[in-house]
Amino acid sequence: MADMIPHMRGPKLSPFRGNIENIEFEKFLGPDERHLSSDDIPHGRVFQIRIDGIRYAMKIFNFFSLDDIRPFLPGADHLLTDHVVRYQLDPFYAECRAFGLLVENKKDDLLAVRCHGYAFLSAAVEHRVTKQFEEHFAIADWNRKPEDNGRPLRAIIKDYIPFNSVYGRKKFSAMRSNIQKLNELGIYNMDIRERNYRGGRLFDFSIAITSPHISLSVNLRSKKQIDENVRYDLECFQELEEDELQRKQSLRAASQAKLRRRR
Repeated sequence: MADMIPHMRGPKLSPFRGNIENIEFEKFLGPDERHLSSDDIPHGRVFQIRIDGIRYAMKIFNFFSLDDIRPFLPGADHLLTDHVVRYQLDPFYAECRAFGLLVENKKDDLLAVRCHGYAFLSAAVEHRVTKQFEEHFAIADWNRKPEDNGRPLRAIIKDYIPFNSVYGRKKFSAMRSNIQKLNELGIYNMDIRERNYRGGRLFDFSIAITSPHISLSVNLRSKKQIDENVRYDLECFQELEEDELQRKQSLRAASQAKLRRRR
């Protein structure tokens, strides 16, 4: 049986318990890489799937080399082992750590979206999804480098959220409170924006900082840099809230102007 990952100190995510070989790929949810620049490699691809009659969302992650994800830390590079860089900064493992801590505290369904674990996909499943949706893919072979040859695709399975809207029925005050609670747990999403919400729930944690983490280490970064990271989620949410308020005011003004013209 597969074990919890990543293999390092800190939070870990359990494997998906269903039969992944019974997967049915129903829909490609994005991103459509044909509209991205050639050097813009998304962290993964998201699919609507069904396993044993239950619908889920599955994020299958692209591969990234250590050079792709290694941070620039002048004078401290010698403190960063390849092991730590891979397991804290690779998008797949970053999301495993964030959801691992949420699941451990039974908060995934309260503060984000329920997570059902990770899976390594067989060559047969990889062939099936690639053949079925290759018209949407512009990045060949899941961005594999030579060192990734033979490695299975890595995925995380979550609840499928049927809401088409970003906010669903959730109020901004509740969404802000959820971010505060995430931060109190030691999870900093670092990518708070509209496209990472569905139905008022955060579902993407591929660049999340989850404690313990090198970005929170006083041996590697200044107090000012750490404080900036700690504040970042709520600052970004404030901008999101202000943009949505401005959008609603513009719509209201346009509607009132239209009514006046009809008089």
